[in-house]
Amino acid sequence: MTQLPAYVDQAYAFAHGRIGVLQQLLLNRSDVDRLLGSHDLHDAEKILTELRLTTQIPQGVNREEDVLDLVSLWVRSEVEHMSPEGKVDVFGVLWMESDAPLLSYLLKQHFGLTSSISHEPKSALSSLDPTLVRQYLAEGKSDILPEQLMVFIQEMLKKESPTPMEIDAAVSQYIATRQLELARRSGSYGIQQFTRHNIDVRNIRTALRLLDSTSTERMSELLTGGSVKPSALNGDRASIARAVEEAGLGYGLAALIRKQETDWNDMERALSDVLAEDVAVLWNVPLSVEPLFAFAALTLSQLGLLRVLLIGKRSGLSPQEIKKILPPFIPATHYVL
Repeated sequence: MTQLPAYVDQAYAFAHGRIGVLQQLLLNRSDVDRLLGSHDLHDAEKILTELRLTTQIPQGVNREEDVLDLVSLWVRSEVEHMSPEGKVDVFGVLWMESDAPLLSYLLKQHFGLTSSISHEPKSALSSLDPTLVRQYLAEGKSDILPEQLMVFIQEMLKKESPTPMEIDAAVSQYIATRQLELARRSGSYGIQQFTRHNIDVRNIRTALRLLDSTSTERMSELLTGGSVKPSALNGDRASIARAVEEAGLGYGLAALIRKQETDWNDMERALSDVLAEDVAVLWNVPLSVEPLFAFAALTLSQLGLLRVLLIGKRSGLSPQEIKKILPPFIPATHYVL
C-alpha cells in the first residue's frame, strides 16, 4: 500500500476536521421552508443574511446575487486552501459548470446569434475572462488562454453558420471532456464516477426531452463520457430505462422513465439521487480530497436551490408555485440516501 507523505497526511487530517465544522453551516430543510414562507423578496433577502451559510462572508452585503456570489467564492477558497497543491485542479470539475453558459454566449455573439436584449451570463466561479475570449475570437491569438480552449474555439470557427443548438451541444461536450480529464488526473474513482454520472443525468434529461425528435437530432445533443453510451439512450422509454438499470443508476429512476405520464419534479428528484449517492460515498473516504470535493459539490447544489428560490420570490410567485420548480434539496449526510 502506497504511503502518503507526512505533510499530505497532516493537510488531510486538518481538512477532515475543518470540513466537519463547515458542514454544520449548510442548509437544512427548515432553512428552505423558512425562505419559502417569506413574505416577499425583501423578507427573503433578510432571512438569507441570517443563515449559517452566509455568516462566513462580509456582513452588510444584502442583495441576494452578491450574497450567493460571495458564498461561492468562499467555498472555492476554503476547499482549494485545504487541498494539497497537486489536487487543487480536480475542483475544476465543479467550477467549469459555470464556464459553459458564458462560452456558449460568447460564441453565439461572435456568430451574430444574440439579440440586443440578451445578457452575458455571469458567475463568480467562472474561470473565463470574457474580454480575453472575445479578443481571441477576433484575432486568433493569445498567450493566456488554455491550449485546449484555443483548439476548441478554432474548431468552432471553422463551422459555417452553426445554429445556437449546435453551439450549445459543442460547448457542453468540450466542458464534459475537460471535466473527465480533471477527474481522471485526480486518481479518485469516486470523483470520476460522480463526473460520469453527472453526464448521465444530463443525457437522460436530454433523451426524455427529445423523445419525439429524430434519432439524428437526439444523438447530436447527447454527450459522450458517461457510464451510459449515448446510443443506448437513443430509443424509446423502455430502452432508456433498461440502459439506466444496466448502468446501476437505480430501479426507481428506471421505473419513472417507463411511465408515459411522469411528474418532472419526481424525475428531477430521482436524477438528483444519483449524484447524491455519489456525494454521500465521497464523504467517507478518509485522508483524501474526496470529502473536500463532496463539501464543494453539495454547497454548490444548495446555492443553486437558493438561486431558483430567490428568482421565484423576485417574480412574485407563491410558495406553492416556487416549490414546484425548486431543484431537489440534498442534505449534508454522510450516508447513502
